[in-house]
Amino acid sequence: MKNKITLSAILILVVILTVGLCACQTEEYKIENHDWQFRMVQSSEDGRIIFCSEKYAEIYPEAGIIEMTAKAENGKLTVTDGENVMTFTYSVEKAVAGKSTIYNIADEQGIEGYASMAKTTYADKSAEYTMIITFEGRSFYFTAPIK
Repeated sequence: MKNKITLSAILILVVILTVGLCACQTEEYKIENHDWQFRMVQSSEDGRIIFCSEKYAEIYPEAGIIEMTAKAENGKLTVTDGENVMTFTYSVEKAVAGKSTIYNIADEQGIEGYASMAKTTYADKSAEYTMIITFEGRSFYFTAPIK
């Protein structure tokens, strides 16, 4: 009887630990509720950096300097550079818990593309969220702190 109780307790502990470990890997990456900070715009054709934020101007001296914002809420992704505003609707194309989420985006003028979101971990073990918006041959990179 005592062996059955011990075996049952061990089995319950294993189940609890397994569920707990699986839950750690199920983080969903959503583009909403983040303070997205602009990094750069990259050409999909040749890989060159077309624009970057002032923070990265020294790294990309050939790029133009602009500041952009991005905000996602209620199914709308708004990207602006102060003069131009683009608003996309978005829907989940594919979500892999603990890995990334890919969104289909489209605006009223028929421009379509993708936005992807994941966590980027660097060699120094620091990490941040990364969102890449891609349409019309350009990729727009934004990051957000992990809170």
